[in-house]
Amino acid sequence: MKKRLLTVAAIIPLALFVLAAYFVVSSPREPAFGAPNRDAVIAHLNHLFTMAAYAITWAIQLGYLVWLGFKWVEEKRDGARGGRVMR
Repeated sequence: MKKRLLTVAAIIPLALFVLAAYFVVSSPREPAFGAPNRDAVIAHLNHLFTMAAYAITWAIQLGYLVWLGFKWVEEKRDGARGGRVMR
């Protein structure tokens, strides 16, 4: 049960990486220097890249948490079998 839950939870960091890539790829090009509404477009670009940075940060942190969960389940399983064999 826990391993299945961790497997489903592992999808979340992957989805956040995909979301960050979408933010970067779908962003508009930076307008020319004298273009109208240049400041608004640049503010929008800054917002998109900030959201992508947050998504990547959350993906790394949640991915590490899922990895720790997998290691915990493995250690718990090995402990129930009588310990781990040193190699």
